[in-house]
Amino acid sequence: MINIHKNILKLLNDIINNIVLNIDKYSISKHDFTCCRKLNAIDLIRVILGMGAGSLNSELLKAFPDVNLRMTASAFEQQKAKLKPECFKQIMIELNKAKSEHKLLDDRYLVLAIDGSDFNPPFNPNSENLFQRSDGKEYCQTHVNALYDILDKLYIDISIQPKQKMDERQAALEMLKRMNGDDQEFLVLMDRGYSSFNLIENCNRLDGCKYLVRTKTGNGGIKELASLEDHEYDIDLSCRITDSNYYFKTHKDIENIHLVDSKHSASLSKNAKDHHWDFERLCTVKFRACKLRINPPGSEDEWEILITNLDRESFPLSRLKEIYHLR
Repeated sequence: MINIHKNILKLLNDIINNIVLNIDKYSISKHDFTCCRKLNAIDLIRVILGMGAGSLNSELLKAFPDVNLRMTASAFEQQKAKLKPECFKQIMIELNKAKSEHKLLDDRYLVLAIDGSDFNPPFNPNSENLFQRSDGKEYCQTHVNALYDILDKLYIDISIQPKQKMDERQAALEMLKRMNGDDQEFLVLMDRGYSSFNLIENCNRLDGCKYLVRTKTGNGGIKELASLEDHEYDIDLSCRITDSNYYFKTHKDIENIHLVDSKHSASLSKNAKDHHWDFERLCTVKFRACKLRINPPGSEDEWEILITNLDRESFPLSRLKEIYHLR
């Protein structure tokens, strides 16, 4: 973080001050934060960013030790409700802009990782984040999808979804498309939950995007990969894809084809149960598939399969394993 700024707190304060100068962009109403209140917009943002895991009252006590400056928890919540979440995303973006030089793999690629985590905000029966467990108990839960710069240890982008409507692949795709708007090439590392024909083909067509995705080795995986024997492979695959249920039913016995369409889930290729297909009715998805051992020889064999569009000469099998381990 040293090369972002020698004094990260000063930089953060400068960013917050600039945000507050245009606070109407980040307020629910244009009239919010126009009146003098005990808790102004600058202090509100600073307190939220500095909060720990204590109760709201204890956090306010730490933030405002002077009782004359302290507000009630209710007053704090009322002020916080005026602030859009986009305020904090903009702070993250401005912090990242302050970094003039990024660490690159081979002096070429930003190395990024995508993953998701669940968070439980305070219960609100009217929230879009309301979630019901199998036992009928209700609570609020959000799913946070994050794009992370591994070498620089910085969050680059974020997408927040209600847990019951979460779509990690679509969130990943939206963030990668935003990254592709920059001139910088990048390599994104993704776990098994992201493997799908739609995401892979989108990445194939993004100019600056390289990917390294772990995928399933057995049941539930791409059938061409599930049939590979237990030894190392480094092969090029071409998978014929259709979203036409009629075409699939009339051609599946005479050609090797995958159906991707959530409306026909009973016929779906198991690895490709995706809510989206963004391309032609008939499409060939190409990628490099690498099967490798992840434990020492002599012990019980464990294998992983990585899908990538990295070239074989610069990124042999042994190097792919090292790069994915960064994740």
